[in-house]
Amino acid sequence: MGESILGSVVAAAVSRVFAVASDLLTAFASDLFSDRVNVALGWEEELEKFHGSMMRLRSFLQDAHEKNVSGHLDLKSWLQELRDIADEADDILEEVAYEGMQREVNKSKVRHLTLPDPLPLLFGQGMANRVADLNKRLADINSSAHQLGLQHKLANMLPESRGRAGRETHSFLSSRVYGREEDVSKIVRLLVDSSSQHDLPVMIMVGMAGLGKTTIAKAVLKNDKIREHFGDNKMWVCVSENFDVKMILMEILKSCGGSSSGDGDFGSKDIVMKKIQEKLGEKNYLLILDDVWNEERERWEDLRDCLLGISGSKGSRGKVLVTTRLEDVASVMALTDEHIHRPRQLNEDECWSIIKQRAFGDNSVTEGLEGIGKQIAKRCKGIPLVASIIGAILQKKRDKREWQAITENCVWDSLEKQEGILDIVKFSYDRLPTLALRQCFAFCSIFPKDFVMRRKMLIQLWMAQGFLESPEEISNMAAEDIGDKYFRYLLSYSLFQEEWRDDVTGSVESCKMHDLIHDFAQSISKSETLIVEERSGSNISHDVRHLNLIDGREMVPSILEDVAIKLQTLFSKHSFSNGVQVDLMRLRVLSLEDACDTKQLPTCFGNLKRLRYLDISGTQIEELPEFVSELYNLQTFRFANCRSLKMPPRGMGDLINLKHIYFSDEERMPANLGRLTNLQTLPLFFVGTTEGRKIEELGSLRELKGRLEICKLELVASKAEAEGAKLKDKAIKDLEFHWSGGEGNQDKDEDVLEGLQPHSNITRLHIAGYGGRKLASWMLSLNNLVVLTIGNCKMLHRIPAISGLLSLQRLHVYWCDEVTSLGDGDGAFTSLKQLSIFDCGKLERVLVSVKNSIGDCLSSSTCLKQLYLDSCPKLKFISSLEGLVSLKTVIIIKCHELERLPSGLSSCTALEKLEIRECSNLVSIPKELKQLQHLVELVFENCPKLKFIPRLEGLVSLKTVIITKCHELEHLPSGLSSCTALEKLEIRGCSNLVYIPEELKQLQSLVELQFLSCRRSWAPLPAYSLF
Repeated sequence: MGESILGSVVAAAVSRVFAVASDLLTAFASDLFSDRVNVALGWEEELEKFHGSMMRLRSFLQDAHEKNVSGHLDLKSWLQELRDIADEADDILEEVAYEGMQREVNKSKVRHLTLPDPLPLLFGQGMANRVADLNKRLADINSSAHQLGLQHKLANMLPESRGRAGRETHSFLSSRVYGREEDVSKIVRLLVDSSSQHDLPVMIMVGMAGLGKTTIAKAVLKNDKIREHFGDNKMWVCVSENFDVKMILMEILKSCGGSSSGDGDFGSKDIVMKKIQEKLGEKNYLLILDDVWNEERERWEDLRDCLLGISGSKGSRGKVLVTTRLEDVASVMALTDEHIHRPRQLNEDECWSIIKQRAFGDNSVTEGLEGIGKQIAKRCKGIPLVASIIGAILQKKRDKREWQAITENCVWDSLEKQEGILDIVKFSYDRLPTLALRQCFAFCSIFPKDFVMRRKMLIQLWMAQGFLESPEEISNMAAEDIGDKYFRYLLSYSLFQEEWRDDVTGSVESCKMHDLIHDFAQSISKSETLIVEERSGSNISHDVRHLNLIDGREMVPSILEDVAIKLQTLFSKHSFSNGVQVDLMRLRVLSLEDACDTKQLPTCFGNLKRLRYLDISGTQIEELPEFVSELYNLQTFRFANCRSLKMPPRGMGDLINLKHIYFSDEERMPANLGRLTNLQTLPLFFVGTTEGRKIEELGSLRELKGRLEICKLELVASKAEAEGAKLKDKAIKDLEFHWSGGEGNQDKDEDVLEGLQPHSNITRLHIAGYGGRKLASWMLSLNNLVVLTIGNCKMLHRIPAISGLLSLQRLHVYWCDEVTSLGDGDGAFTSLKQLSIFDCGKLERVLVSVKNSIGDCLSSSTCLKQLYLDSCPKLKFISSLEGLVSLKTVIIIKCHELERLPSGLSSCTALEKLEIRECSNLVSIPKELKQLQHLVELVFENCPKLKFIPRLEGLVSLKTVIITKCHELEHLPSGLSSCTALEKLEIRGCSNLVYIPEELKQLQSLVELQFLSCRRSWAPLPAYSLF
């Protein structure tokens, strides 16, 4: 498998290097020497030769990346030699670029030179000689290609098979389906039961390869409700890559019984549509479009218009079910997120059922194999296709040793020759649009299975390898933006699985690779990537460029000696002895993250001039060597949680290419950060009073973006000094302002906050420890603000009419002792989804109009989902919650002066949780509780004056009821018998409870029942023999 795409790997690597080589070398020569010296050194002649050789090789590379080189040893050897030449060219480029950067740094330090410097001339002579040698190798490899007839062989070789390009699915279900009952039920419900306001409802099923999307679609077709609703008007079209609207219409016509003869004579889509109309009449129909890859909205809209045209004339009502592995297809075709379904991975028992069915059919399992089979099922990681193919492999195997071998070997080793698995993943890989993107995917095999890949970290690693400098990306996009685009591609193609998504920005921040995908990535990069674990073998390829030392400490010296010459990436959890002397001159990435026993940065690796990514986070390194300040290529430097590091890195200002820096405490923050003018990432900044540590250091960092937390703002002297940070000119989306707390200097804090005005596109703002009485005037201009947090502002008296922040979705206020009101305008929280207020001892009201209640503030916020009020002892009234149709959670704790819950609860039809705790004066609950059909959890705890809880009749979703320490309560609420889903009923510390209704014995779903410390409950509990 790895051999089959060697051409692709080489083509990507070589193209990247050679695309920039000529221009860079020419620019270097003209910058360093006069024309006369250039001629003397032979630069112009050698560069012309170099350019000519590249032109001749490019045609080979264009074809080579699409050809399968398996079985063609001469071509494979030629490509490997070409890759080595590319490495040599890269060496030259690196040294030339480093020389230029070193001269730039030196110029900034030394202003006057009394003598001419001979070193550039000597360096240039050396580089000219090396380019001449490189040209000889290029001439030789071109000659070899001609002599071996590789041009002829390559031209006549069939293109690499692109996975399942000829794949054609059908609608017939040939075997039992396991574990998909919920998936089928949900889709059937959406297709049959749900009413839709859309002209053409479209349901999208999206997921990774092998997840069983087509099987689920087949099971949907067999469902009795589908048969009853759509009758015979169920059509199946396997679309695959070719989203040709007319051809799809032709397939629809065939599927609904139209003649397949004479199709070529139909002439136009219009004729085909009329024939489909004749077949469908006025009946409902279901169209399944299987395996869709089209991401172009125009093509889908063309087909959609045709389907609407077919439905419109005869009045037929159509619905469409689409299967795809591309998230972008779902976003193009789905009308809302509710119309997108993502099937889950199967559990181990369901995978075992598939294996058992394939291996034994209806026969019983051979004795002793079931336990092993369940271990094998665990290796399937929830992918039914893997389980099915393993079951087929085991079909004729009945020996325990053969089954045991499957559990002990890598799953891919057992499946490598199974075309179903190999093709289904390769199908996605082959359709990645650029060679560089394929390189990015293959690089991810350096991580162990189940490793959580952080988006920003991964992009920085790709950037360090040069994958984001691809000549295929003809644009002015920054490397990080290209990397972000690639990350989203791999997610969209289901080659990455989402692990965590920022629920404010919607951006996926971390992901994993499924084991099946990881095995595939390893198979295509196995000659260049090595993970050393406990069971790793000793056979190490000298072509390894990416190395991850997870285990095998004793093997480290010999492994490094074997791979040093080509190594570009090194991850290690171990320390290195300086007795190991290897020259890692090509190393671009060094990550020692969480290598806990590492106490010094290895000096045994020699020249690290090419290093672009350095991570020593979580180590015990005490001091950094001086050469760190000479790593001019360094783009990313991570040294968070380095508690043993005695002082911040020195000479950081010389790292002119540094873009991303990560540290975690004040003691390790470098001085003079303002010199790093390319810096984009600076998550943390501590204000100081000495030169190089003042807030003005931020002013020159024009490229800063993402997140920034500024601490110790009490050390900023004035508004003018704060304005020196120039925050309003930076594309920072997430800002935190921290004062060290206390009362502070009120007037100065207000001036400083006024001077810290952020960019208008900010989405998150957190203000903590602020000593002013009022917030800044610019607050109301933040029209893109989504999350606002105000905390520990002891002197803050008022919060302005933030209801004017039309994008605000979350508002958190805490530890603001003097705040008495929230808002004083007449606007509305039009987008607010979450409001939480706690530990505001004097808070009496929250207003967006002139009325004195929280409810008047919220009633216009139909988006509100969560209301959380905690430790606001002065809060007395919450007026009507009428109109909060999205409200799902209400939690009120320690609001001691609150006597009653608000009216209007009956309109909160989405409410799922109502929790009231430690409200010592609460005496009544609104009677509308019985209207809350979606209520799942109801809690009243430590409300000693609560006397009455209204009927709970009809709360069919209610699962949990907890009532504790409600001392005045004499009766449990009636209507419990209708709460058919109730699973837990807990009554504790209700000392005056005298009546327990007989209807409790009708609760068939009840699992947990507690009556504790209810001293007056003398009436016998009902008989619970039914539970």
